[in-house]
Amino acid sequence: MRYLLGLGNYTMGDDSIGLRIVEHIIQENLDRDFRAIDLSANAMNLLFYCAEETEKIVIVDAVDMGISPGEFRIFSPEDVDSFKPSTGMTTHESDILKVIQLGKKLGYTIPPIRILGIQPGTMASVMELSPLLQSRMKEYISTTLSAVIETE
Repeated sequence: MRYLLGLGNYTMGDDSIGLRIVEHIIQENLDRDFRAIDLSANAMNLLFYCAEETEKIVIVDAVDMGISPGEFRIFSPEDVDSFKPSTGMTTHESDILKVIQLGKKLGYTIPPIRILGIQPGTMASVMELSPLLQSRMKEYISTTLSAVIETE
């Protein structure tokens, strides 16, 4: 099984981009060859999908990469180091890289994972995406679908 996992928070502007992409894919029935899952802000639930029968996981999320708002990158967890400060691992821990490291330490089978990180424009307490990210939704959805469907 292949999984598309969306992370984010609907109340924090562009932080909801991963959730909105997953929501659109589910609503349009585009998840025929994989399962699209809304993880919201609970990245720890990623470990539920780390199993021997999992072929691939694609995670889509807002990621501050220091690039122009709206730009995106696709990378694997091994390609980056997390610099996000953390007070510890909680059920609401949002650092997906630390969750993957924890899974490895606990003996979970970690399948190939790709992350589609989209640079947010705003993380303000609003319920809408910024106009910039909203204008690029079709591109993000197309890129996400390609990432889930392509073989390694």
